[in-house]
Amino acid sequence: MITHLAGRLARLDVAGPAVEVDVGGVRYEVLVPLFLWPEIERLAGEADLEDEDARPPIALHISYHASPNNPVPVLVGFLRRAERDFFRKFVSVEGMGPAKAVRALTISVSAVARAIEQEDRALLTKLPGVGARQADKIIAALRGKVLAEAAMHDARIAEPVDPAALERGRIAADAIAAITGLGYSRSEAKRWVEEALAADPSLDSVEALTLAVLRARGSERP
Repeated sequence: MITHLAGRLARLDVAGPAVEVDVGGVRYEVLVPLFLWPEIERLAGEADLEDEDARPPIALHISYHASPNNPVPVLVGFLRRAERDFFRKFVSVEGMGPAKAVRALTISVSAVARAIEQEDRALLTKLPGVGARQADKIIAALRGKVLAEAAMHDARIAEPVDPAALERGRIAADAIAAITGLGYSRSEAKRWVEEALAADPSLDSVEALTLAVLRARGSERP
């Protein structure tokens, strides 16, 4: 069983949400809850993940899942061991499998744990895929068992992370990488992408955003 991965961050996929970790030339796909995404993106910084030498180091505590019905292993990663320990409790709740649990965790573990201990159904039902009935199951199963997690020091994200905003960020980052690949400097590419989005916020794909930047550059030629 895999309990920890330490390697280099090779890919970000907010649609997963997942990352790929390169460990000695072997890549592992790891699901990562959205509440961790801001920290993961800060870790990635502006590194070009296509460049093996530029990939930043990353270490993840892993919750490993496989079953006779789902024999393909699912790895779920966390920056802190206590977050992984909470996740293992969270997936023990009836109707809360690993994939559903990953999608549900759009706020930090400490915020979810406090909601459970305080029986805050309103907050729990803000989580994707968690209705009133599922919230009651979570409280019934875990209240009194997540006191340590409720007090832990983590990202303390109490409002759900917006996946649409993360997707826009991913599109901008990919467009910057594409433009840089054409021979422009990264600082120029970043400035041009920001200008294009300010001029037309409806640009919603890497292709459209990159084309808008290149068209603007072409219009500036004498």
